[in-house]
Amino acid sequence: MSKLELHWNPDFSAEYGRNIVDLINATVADGGTLGFIEPLDADKARQFLSALIQKIAKGETYALYGSENGEPVFFVLMNLSTMPNCRHSAELAKGVVSPRFRGQGLVQAAFKALISKARALQIEQFVLDVRANSRAHQVWQYFGFKTWGVLEDYARINGQKHAGHYMAQSVESLAERIAYTQEESAC
Repeated sequence: MSKLELHWNPDFSAEYGRNIVDLINATVADGGTLGFIEPLDADKARQFLSALIQKIAKGETYALYGSENGEPVFFVLMNLSTMPNCRHSAELAKGVVSPRFRGQGLVQAAFKALISKARALQIEQFVLDVRANSRAHQVWQYFGFKTWGVLEDYARINGQKHAGHYMAQSVESLAERIAYTQEESAC
């Protein structure tokens, strides 16, 4: 029997870091849109992990890593606003579910953990940006995120322009959408 394990801000300098890069690379190879055109080579992986470790150390980012039986299954970043007037809002970024584990309720499990952390940090709103018409865009829409703006020249891939959607949803609206109560969050 498998059990989902959640890890907030694990040590990404070793095994967890390699696992995150593997998740990103598997998703990019599978057509995912994470801001990378192709899988990360060793140098780009080091740069990504170094920047992530620095953001976590500064308290700017919370990274949620999920595993089942030691195997990485998902990863998502919650970037906190450094602006005093915007501390009620956090950006969700790099949401990745292993292609082998899609459709198994991991997105809901990740959202529950994100909601709990957001409530603890007094974050009231999630924002994000995503390439239009991508799998990720469809997932965010399914879970109730609403577009508040579109940038027509959001990303360029092989010389082709792609639009991007800027989306938002309140933490409590997301909790209602997935039927996650304050009482569950306190557990």
